[in-house]
Amino acid sequence: MMMFLPALLAVCLLQTAIVPHLAIGGIQPDLFLVLLFGVSLSVGPEPASVAGLLIGLYQDSLSGAPLGLSAFTLSLIGFLVSGLSEQVKTTQPAWRFVLLCLAGLLSGLITLLLLRFFHAPRPLASALLWTALPGALYTAIVGTGLLGMLRPKTNRGVA
Repeated sequence: MMMFLPALLAVCLLQTAIVPHLAIGGIQPDLFLVLLFGVSLSVGPEPASVAGLLIGLYQDSLSGAPLGLSAFTLSLIGFLVSGLSEQVKTTQPAWRFVLLCLAGLLSGLITLLLLRFFHAPRPLASALLWTALPGALYTAIVGTGLLGMLRPKTNRGVA
């Protein structure tokens, strides 16, 4: 956790300077979600939830989105990923890909439902199919590669 703030700043810089150039059809990987995923693999559910809250607040303050939207979403995802990482083989890249893809889909679904709740209607099915699913797959591909290179400490999960 000592490297959390430098990692958050690095992700912010990469997300704003590099990631827009990697966009495919307007779809970009979400490095904030990858950071949260990496943190969640190495800590318990409660610290992962706090990390998600901090990352989400940071992301909300810079994005112009309603304050708390990403904070709530990432806090919940951090808690769930950390809890699930105790049950599956998170040392295997295939399982990391699957979990990261599910986290991306859940993030998109929660965001869309919260926006709908706060009267920003958007067709749910088409937004999930054309925005959340490609974003989750792209994030999972990039995130699995990054986490494979960085090899976060994971002493959790079934080996």
